[in-house]
This record gives sequence, C-alpha cells and structure tokens, in this order.
Amino acid sequence: MVDKKARSIGIEAYEIFDTPPERGYDDLVSLAAQICQTQTAIVSLIGKDRQWFKARIGISLCQTALESSICRFVVDQDCLIEIEDLTSDPRTSHNPLVVEGPEIRFYAGVPLRTPFGTIGALAVIDDLPRPGGLSSAQREALAKLSCLVVDLLELRRRSAALDVTQRRWHSLFQTMDEGYFLAQAVRDEKGRLCDWVYHEVNPAWERHVGIPADSVIGATYAALFPFTEADWIDLAAKALESDQPVPFVQRVKATGRWYEGTFYPVGQGFFSATFRDVTSQIASRNRQTGLIALGDVLRDERDIAVMISQAMTVIGQALSADRATYGELDHDIETITVAEGWALPGMPPIKGLYRFDDYGRLRETLLAGEALVITDILTDTRTRDDSTGWIALKARGVINVPVREDGRNVALMLVHFCAPHEWTSEEIHWLHNAADRLELAIARRRADELQNMINGEIAHRLRNTLAMVQAVARMTLRDALSKEEASRFYERLQSLGRAHDLLHCDEQRAALLGDLVANILKDASVFERCQIAGPIMRLGSRAAMSTALLIHEMTTNACKHGALSVPEGRIIITWQVEPTQIGNDLVLFWQEERGPPVAEPTKGGFGSRLISFGLIGTGGVSLRYEQEGLLASFRADAEKIMRT
Repeated sequence: MVDKKARSIGIEAYEIFDTPPERGYDDLVSLAAQICQTQTAIVSLIGKDRQWFKARIGISLCQTALESSICRFVVDQDCLIEIEDLTSDPRTSHNPLVVEGPEIRFYAGVPLRTPFGTIGALAVIDDLPRPGGLSSAQREALAKLSCLVVDLLELRRRSAALDVTQRRWHSLFQTMDEGYFLAQAVRDEKGRLCDWVYHEVNPAWERHVGIPADSVIGATYAALFPFTEADWIDLAAKALESDQPVPFVQRVKATGRWYEGTFYPVGQGFFSATFRDVTSQIASRNRQTGLIALGDVLRDERDIAVMISQAMTVIGQALSADRATYGELDHDIETITVAEGWALPGMPPIKGLYRFDDYGRLRETLLAGEALVITDILTDTRTRDDSTGWIALKARGVINVPVREDGRNVALMLVHFCAPHEWTSEEIHWLHNAADRLELAIARRRADELQNMINGEIAHRLRNTLAMVQAVARMTLRDALSKEEASRFYERLQSLGRAHDLLHCDEQRAALLGDLVANILKDASVFERCQIAGPIMRLGSRAAMSTALLIHEMTTNACKHGALSVPEGRIIITWQVEPTQIGNDLVLFWQEERGPPVAEPTKGGFGSRLISFGLIGTGGVSLRYEQEGLLASFRADAEKIMRT
C-alpha cells in the first residue's frame, strides 16, 4: 500500500493541480489511446479529496471525487491494474462512472512513480469490455509512456525550482549593495578574450560605476570605457580559463576609482562579477602610508632641494595624482618658479616661470593665504576663461597648497589630475598636514645650515686662537722647557685642535671614535702600520677631547719607545661594548706587536698622568708591559662616553 501522507507530499512538491493544459501531457495521452486502441486516456493525479486530470482525451470530465476514482487503486497498490469489465468487478461495479455516465467498461492504468512516491496513474479507458485486456506490447508501451509523464513532471518541478532560485538570486542582486554584472566574452581571431558584452547589471552598478544601468545592457566594455585597460581584460580571461573565481582589488585608470570584488566563471563563455567601490579606503591607506614615507624623507634627507623633490614624489603617489611639484613665489605672488617635481609618464614638463594672471583669477585666493582648490578648470569661474595654459599642462583637477615662512606664503605645493577631480576634505586636510611638515623641515634645515655656518666660524676662530696660544707658548716656554718637552706640548695643542675640528665637522656635535683614532694615526704618518676595528660609537664633546689626547699620547710613546719605534712593529686598536650589571661599558684595547722589549717606566710625567685619566677622566685603565709589547685597555661607561 502507498502511504497517503507521502502521496500528499509528492503532489504538493509538483504544485500542478489546476494548472492549464500543456502540450507534452496532451500528446502522451493521445499516444496512449492510439497504442492501446481505446477511446479515452487520462493522466490522473490523486489528491487528498479528489482526482484531477492533468491531461485527457475522449472524456469531458476534468476531475472526480476521490470515491469515484479507479486510478486510486493503482496508486494504493503501486502496480498495473487492468479490469476487463468494470461491471463485473466488485471494486467498480457500483462506481458512478460505471453505472452512470460516461458508463465506462474497460480500464487499464499504470502508476506514476516519482521521487516523492506514486502520485497518480496513466490510464486508458473504453466504453466496451475487453476480454483478455491489453496485449503485452501495449502494457509495455503504457509503462514507458508513464515514465515520460513522470519525466515531464520532474522537468516542470525543476524548472519551477530554477525559476524560484533565479527570482531569489535576481532579487538578491537587485537589492544588494555590491555592484553585479553578467557578461559574455568576446574573442579575437586568435581566440583571446578582447572584450565582453553586458547582459545584466543590478541597480548598485550605477551607484558604484556612475553609468545608468539601462544603458549598459547589450553594450560592450570597450564602448562604455573607451580607454580599454588590459588589467581588467586579463582578470576576466583568468576566471574563464581557470574556471575558478578570481578576486581583485583594481583601479579603473580612466576614472581613478578603485574596486574590490571577484570574477566568477558561469560557463559557455559567460562570466559574472560582484564588486564594490573601495576608493575611499584605498585613498585613506595610501595617505597614511604616504605620511610615514614623507616623515622618513623629511627626517633623513639633508639637502633641501633633494628633500623637496622626494617629498613631491611621495605626495603625488599617495594621492594617486598625475603630477606633484613645488614652486617658489615672488614677494607679491605675481609669479611662481616651478620645479619639475614628480609626474606620471606622458605628462608634459612643467619646470619654469609662470604668471598667475595667465591662468585665471588665482591671486585673490593665494593672497588670502588659502589653498586654491579647483575640481575642473573648464567649469571653475576662476579658470574657465583662461584654460589654454592648463590644458597644455594636462591639468584639469588642481590644488595649490601654500607653504609659509615667517607668517607669509613663500611657496606652493601643486598637485594636478588629468581628469576633473572631486577633492575630498580628507585629501585637503592631508595636503595641509604635508605642507606644514614640509615647511617645518625646510625651516629646520635652514636653521641647521645657519648653525653649521656659525659653528664653522667659531671653529675657525678657535683654530686661530690655538695657533696664537702655540705661538705665545713657544715664545714664553722656549727657555723653560727642553726641545723635546716643548715639542710634546705643541703636539698636544694640535691634537686638541684636530679633535675640535672633528666635532664641528659633524652636525650632531659628536665625533665618531673610529674617525678620531684614524685621523690621529694619519697625522702621525703611522696609519698604515696600525689595525683598527670596532662598532660605530659617537663621542660627546668632552669624551672626544680626552680620547684625542689619550690616543695621541699612546701613539707618541709607541713611536718613541714602543712598537712603532722599529720598522717591523705594528699596533692593533680595537673597541667593543660590554654589558655590565648596571649598563654597558665601552672598552678600548691597545696592543703593540713586534716591537722592542718594554718595561714599566720608573718615573711618570704629564703624559703618564694623561694616560691614567682614561677615556673621560674617570680612570678604568689597565697597562701590562709584556715581553712582546704593551697591552692596554681603557674602560668607561658607554652612555657617559656618548653624552659627556
């Protein structure tokens, strides 16, 4: 027996009751009647309280009560039922269709077995009894026709389900925030994708792209975007060739807009894409990255002209502009001298002198100290009547941001777009921020240049003073000191002068230990016989002076009594930073090799006391007079070395 509940579910799955006639079903009942040589054939579907004929031939009824249905026996038994004479069968002898009109006498029906169960029958009926019933060939044909009926039912169900799905997806595409389009690939004679035709777009397309949706259907990509961009063609081709979704974050160069989305292969040369406009997010990220890069340039570059040039490159790239440059204003803001700056390939050169009045009514805004912001020079009232010069420069979207010095505008940052550009408040604020940073960096560099000039003058005067001290000392002490002692005294003064020069050559007002040691050895003409090695270590001014005197004294002693007093002697000078319990120590090692035997001096003079002071006058000195040469180490707090 067939489960009536399952049968009801099956009928509901097909949603076919009371639907209009369909040719496929009508043709099948006609064929069934012809094959079985009967007057009537029906496709009967059994519902909860009635049987309904989806197709019929030879009978005017379209439905009957369930109690009058003979097909229900087929459904209940789920097998072929054949009754040669309905009047003699106890199941049908009292059936109204038999005893009353249309007074049927013969019936043969086969079940309609669907994936949801048996829901009806394909039956042939006649008004005369048929002894022997159908032939075996007729029964077989009737069974095959019933399978075709089921196939039609399944096709209808799946088609309806597909329609529901399509409506659901269409509704989704129509209401979602992302843009969507369905397109068909267009290929060239070599089979390569070269274009596509739009078949469907959703309303969000217009919001994201700016092209009315009703003008897109049937149009090609090349027609909508005259400047066809190979990157977009390649993305679609990749999706079709790989038969895989292809995500992207891509810019439309013609509009300057950025989009994030995915291309999807659909099949048979079709593909779709969903996307959203991420221009503001990309622009924000680029500006943030640009500020970091700009900070690096303004911090590290010492030359003002190079710094400005590099800053313009950072600014232009951060805004995805076509040109970014810098121009210096005259006193009355009548002319501007523009540097070449940075520009994308294909932009005309801009370097030169320009009169503002040749480019529109610009001076009023600039004299007020405000940024000149123009969305499109062809429509802006200040520039539309003087657009020739702008067009020659390929500048449509323009902004000029003042750079100030001592409260007045001295220069402009110029940023240009080839196409009209809607300047956002974020972009304008960012450019003002960049101009402020550039202004501060330029002021700092000029202050450094002034300080270096002052330091140079001070150093020059100090050298003259030390020279005068030497002359006075030579005249005063020439009879009080021996020739050797006087020479040592003069050399120490010279060593102080060299250390002072080294300090003022470095703009950070600190000397590098390696440079200081090398210069003293070179002055003594023994650098080639010495080996020096150690990490970069900056010395404060006091540490530089004391270290210079120390190295000079050690070098002098080595030349007179130690390794440098013989041709084969050499000196190894190294230094390193060693961790301690309270910080780090700088340790400088002095090692003499291949010199004459050395012995600890029996008496000490000024030189010995100078050596005992160490690196910064705090001691930390170890001297060992070995048979093969002097070994010395000098230790001091590394932090004090750098700041003292």
